[in-house]
Amino acid sequence: MNSIDLHIEGMTCAACSSRIEKVLNKIPGAHAEVSLLEHRARVTGLTTDEAIAAIRRAGYDAWPARAPGQPSVSNGQGVSDLTLSRTEQFRLWLSMLALVPMLIEMGGMLLGHPHLIPLDLQWALATVMQTFVAWPFYVKAWRALRVGSATMETLITLGTVSAYLWSLFGWLSLDRSAGHNASGGVFYFETSIVVLAMVRIGRHLEQKARQQALDALAKLAHLDAAPVEQWVHGQWVATPPNEIAVGERIRFHPNQAIHLDALIVEGQTEIDESSLSGESRPAVKGPGEMIFAGCTNLSGQIIATVSQPFDQSRRAKIGQRILSALSSRAPIAAMADRVAGVFVPIVMVIAVITFFGHWVSQAESSVALANAVAVLVVACPCALGLATPAAIATGLARAAQYGWLFRSADALQRAAEVDHVVFDKTGTLTSGRAKLIGLAERQAQANDLAPAGDKALFRTVALDTHQGESPWPEWLSDAAGAERGIEHPLAGALLSYAAGRPITACQLIHNTPGQGVYARSTTTPPRDIHVGKPGWIAPPPESLAQHHPAASAIDVCINQQWVGRLWVADSLRPDAAPAIALLQADGLHTSILSGDRESAVARIAGLLRGVSFVGGQSPEAKAELLDQWRSEKKRVAMVGDGLNDAAAMAHAHLGIAMASGASLTLETADLTISHTSPLLASAQSLGLARAVLRRVKENLVFAFGFNALAIPLAAFGALTPAVAGAAMALSSAAVMLNATRLLTWTPRAHA
Repeated sequence: MNSIDLHIEGMTCAACSSRIEKVLNKIPGAHAEVSLLEHRARVTGLTTDEAIAAIRRAGYDAWPARAPGQPSVSNGQGVSDLTLSRTEQFRLWLSMLALVPMLIEMGGMLLGHPHLIPLDLQWALATVMQTFVAWPFYVKAWRALRVGSATMETLITLGTVSAYLWSLFGWLSLDRSAGHNASGGVFYFETSIVVLAMVRIGRHLEQKARQQALDALAKLAHLDAAPVEQWVHGQWVATPPNEIAVGERIRFHPNQAIHLDALIVEGQTEIDESSLSGESRPAVKGPGEMIFAGCTNLSGQIIATVSQPFDQSRRAKIGQRILSALSSRAPIAAMADRVAGVFVPIVMVIAVITFFGHWVSQAESSVALANAVAVLVVACPCALGLATPAAIATGLARAAQYGWLFRSADALQRAAEVDHVVFDKTGTLTSGRAKLIGLAERQAQANDLAPAGDKALFRTVALDTHQGESPWPEWLSDAAGAERGIEHPLAGALLSYAAGRPITACQLIHNTPGQGVYARSTTTPPRDIHVGKPGWIAPPPESLAQHHPAASAIDVCINQQWVGRLWVADSLRPDAAPAIALLQADGLHTSILSGDRESAVARIAGLLRGVSFVGGQSPEAKAELLDQWRSEKKRVAMVGDGLNDAAAMAHAHLGIAMASGASLTLETADLTISHTSPLLASAQSLGLARAVLRRVKENLVFAFGFNALAIPLAAFGALTPAVAGAAMALSSAAVMLNATRLLTWTPRAHA
């Protein structure tokens, strides 16, 4: 069933998000995930009207939402929490102005000179703050009260109203003829003002940090719908991209954003693909090559045909993946959510106990009230609720900027826990294309009739480890000439090695399937050239079988005499060794798990240091081995191409799929890597996941520690209500700012 996204107005803490989830999930057939960071709910199993009605019954308001970072569509009863209305801006400025004289008053009190600011002015400022600035808190607290619940607005309202009414009663009963200082009364006007002002300012700072994270996500998850030039009835017409059908011709000018997946048919240009792949270097593109929505055309004008509808483009799929990940919840957040769900009622009980405890022990109701108010305002669980989603959202944003797409917050946490990385071989560690890795050639000799098995008759060169200029003997030029035009992977490997080198002109005589190629050179005198299966024409030296046993062998004979052998095998990706080294430097064990024969897997493992390997494994055997490792408490990540490795990925702690072009394999993997160096990016993405989990833990330690320390201090009178309010407000902003540090995280390029 399709899901609906709703913006929620009035949700300010983890208790709010937990309450909304419970209300929606209690409805038969419904499932909801609520994001405190985005003020958004993703709901399935309900219509929009049903979901909104349920949310309103819970004491909140809701309306259909748009993409992350974009203004939500208001229903006329409120505005998006991500955009300040003029009224809210005025409340913010009024809070900052009212805070200045109250800070002066608090400084005077610390120096033993109270009432530097006249009580009449304090009363006036406090009255404005309690009636105008605090009005949204009252509304939200009343909505919660109507459904029998309590939120952080409940705590703020109880604390500031109590302080204000106590002070108002004392101020009204003050003997003005004797002067302000003659009564000896205790007033908390400054407390109500400072608490409300700091909460308002703290929320603004929190909102700015939250918006920074969501803006980074919006660039990736939201697809701009700017018009695209479409060829219509003999002319170019600006058309919204969602109205352009597959197969239509479109045109892009230099420095223009690309909004559709398309195939270039005319023109050549450079494309900035950094927003999708993380590759900073522009890609040169011409006819027959794909361009993708979300990239930028840099240099030349191009004409292309649309290959995917607007809402099915690669960029749209990325947006859907990000939205889905944002709506999910990491397991580490469960504890914080459970605590936040019962936090406010517990704090209210503690505040009542604090009041009566001080009242009984000191018989001073003003002191008892001050300490109870301090407990109420310092304990708001905002920082606790934001600790996990703030770090997760910024981590997802940073990952997506590099082309690393996590399926969910759970996948991000599991990536941070990986201690063993297993790679498929063919198409993952290797390119999947045959490459010339070695050659052996006959040495010049005085006696051409010497036995072929004599070791002195040949030399071998391992091209995959060869340093310096690659050898190019004349017989290899003859072999390349004979293979020219032959469509076979082994021929392709030889011709790739021959690129840019002189090749003998030959005439094909016969191509024998399963044996080889027979050609004749056009030189004078002509030479008969046979390239094919060992032993086809002439016997090779016997000891050659000891060299490169995992590779395919091709023998070359000139005029019926053996002159050389070529070894062809799958080639290692250039970023394989750096990726393995980076993982091992981070303390992770690395392995190869392949269905290829043992000797071929051993050859690849030999090119990489410290890698264990298992070859000859069927898909079922791979899955069983991964299950075994998991039963041994190993947290294994399986890296593959996302197609034939899907079954193995499903049995791993984390499945990582390497994707390229339009194929994102989003359905199979926990993490999809879309990058020009996918193996290195896989290793780097695990490093980012660990950095995100560190931020989450830092935030949780800070949030739990703050409340664990602040509540007892407030209860025993060590925090004044004003200081408690300032500390509470700034704690949420601190959590958000710590999380947004991830937006500057950069991956290591090597160990």
